[in-house]
Amino acid sequence: MNSLIKIAVVLAFAAVASGNLPAVINQVRKAQFQLIQESKASKWPKAMRMPSR
Repeated sequence: MNSLIKIAVVLAFAAVASGNLPAVINQVRKAQFQLIQESKASKWPKAMRMPSR
């Protein structure tokens, strides 16, 4: 987990130094939205139901 934080910090500093921070933030927001959409219950497999007689 520590190395992941270090990588994120280095990437954040690189984005700031290159002037691409707004674009990086926009891409992160798009990825978060996509994860939320994909995790909705409507995308989950349907449960098996007992046949009704």
